Amino acid sequence: MGRYILPLICFLAISCGELLDTAGDAEPGPTTVPTEAQTLESGADFVINSAAIENSVLSVVGSGTLPHGALISYEVKHDGFDNGDYDGYETGQIAFSRGAFTFEMSVNDWPTGHALIRLIFEMRPSGAPQPAAVLETYGENGEKLVGPKVEDFGGRKTITVSGEAGIS
Repeated sequence: MGRYILPLICFLAISCGELLDTAGDAEPGPTTVPTEAQTLESGADFVINSAAIENSVLSVVGSGTLPHGALISYEVKHDGFDNGDYDGYETGQIAFSRGAFTFEMSVNDWPTGHALIRLIFEMRPSGAPQPAAVLETYGENGEKLVGPKVEDFGGRKTITVSGEAGIS
């Protein structure tokens, strides 16, 4: 527990500093950070709001109730990948920021078809680890993770969301 105190203090100091920084905001008043993104009463959840391809760039935009800084792993593959028609495949991570996330990737060389998108929130992702504050909130294996899409795989809880975008 003691090893999480300093990172938690740093995380809170940074988060609070970002929330207080309103210089340049168009309208004064309440913060634009949704309070639902910081509460666990409604459970953890996220959705893909839009997934579109324009000028050979896939743009994915989503929102939800995960805490600021939580990492979501993504996997994007061409719909011909599984049957060997095309080997288009990309993975990575994106950070949840103030109730939302977005990422873009090129599908310039991909043939006509669909880009299949899978997003996963888990406590032990491949790649960068979850921030200490996220692990403290949900537990090392997600044991405190609750929400409408939470699934339990061998004692590890995850949330998986899928979508697709047409490639023309």
